[in-house]
Amino acid sequence: MIHTRTSQSHPLYVSDLAVGPGRLGLTICPGKKGDSVFGAPWDRDLGMDLAAVRDWGATAVLTLVEPHELRMLGVERLGEAVRALGMEWHHFPIPDLGAPKDLDRSSWWRLSTRLHGILDQGGRVLVHCRGGLGRAGTMAALLLTERGDTAQEAIARIRAVRKGAIETAVQERFLASRAALPDARTERIRASLFGGAIGDALGAAIEFWKLPQILRRFPNGVDEMLPYDGRLGAITDDTQMTLFTAEGMIRAMVRGIGKGVCHPPSVIHRALLRWYATQGARPAREVCAVGLVEDPRLHRRRSPGMTCMAALGATRAFGDVARNDSKGCGTIMRVAPVAFMGGDLGQVETIALKSSALTHGHRTGQEAAAAWALILADVLRGTRVETAALGAAERFGTETARAIRSALSAPRDGRPGTVESLGAAG
Repeated sequence: MIHTRTSQSHPLYVSDLAVGPGRLGLTICPGKKGDSVFGAPWDRDLGMDLAAVRDWGATAVLTLVEPHELRMLGVERLGEAVRALGMEWHHFPIPDLGAPKDLDRSSWWRLSTRLHGILDQGGRVLVHCRGGLGRAGTMAALLLTERGDTAQEAIARIRAVRKGAIETAVQERFLASRAALPDARTERIRASLFGGAIGDALGAAIEFWKLPQILRRFPNGVDEMLPYDGRLGAITDDTQMTLFTAEGMIRAMVRGIGKGVCHPPSVIHRALLRWYATQGARPAREVCAVGLVEDPRLHRRRSPGMTCMAALGATRAFGDVARNDSKGCGTIMRVAPVAFMGGDLGQVETIALKSSALTHGHRTGQEAAAAWALILADVLRGTRVETAALGAAERFGTETARAIRSALSAPRDGRPGTVESLGAAG
């Protein structure tokens, strides 16, 4: 005798894992009814199942079944019921046993941004398909790859909490293609940007501490990430501006290819003004509202440099140079994308100098950024760090060259005092 499975006999179970400060969950379609591919038929209660979803703490529910499946499963009003309980409902239909097609042309980018935003704020995202394995596992793994996991790592993490997840070769190939990097150069670029962001987050909470205070808190070295702005892993204006510089460089490259002419510093200037808008300020020049500026996670004011804020606030024309005498670190902190997309070393130097001049008027501040960009660009080409640094030192004035040579001649002892002495030299 076949016994129908219900919400009472088989309570809804959510398989979940930590993603940043939030949690990502996978489960079957709530309230589903009818025959099952595996086992006895279902006759679940939508209200009971969604109460379990709510009790799990879901901020948002991502439904992957197609419209005809909602009807077949008897849950046509699923979205309405989810929202009635105060949770967000997002519908992104995918064919059974398949994977998304033309993802870059779909609504996924905006939806993904929202879901990551929920996770980054400590919220919970529940993903489901019909059985909670194939499509749900695939899209959960996709979210992990978008946060830096390889396809293999993402699949392993999902299967560790949901046995049998990601069911088909089509789904595995989809994840591999989405996570794949085309070459070693791209891997190094991503590693550099991730490394910068991690270092930024590691130092965010202690950025303005004096060395004795840091040593008291971390006698064995900084080995713990402290909360900042209410969460672990928060980036500061350093990484925010790096991302907007990267966006500016990408747009400059596209414009150059499409129109045959482009002034990258002016395009970067537009990008930095979009960052300025995320800090609650209003640029004097109108800027577009498309791209990174749409991501609410970047609309966080985390001690932005006042030199950058003042210079961008005074902008009256794209490409205007700053009218100050600052040589602070607000240039060098954001310049890495110029190294990766600036062309030959001469172009890298020129774009780095001119884009730094948008916020910092002192030549040394501009040269420091250009030197760092040249070092990164040279290392990306396979040059040893020391050789690249010496090459950069030969291109600039006394102050910049002296700082680089001091770093090269400093003892490699990793002592805090040694590092501080180098930073204090400028």
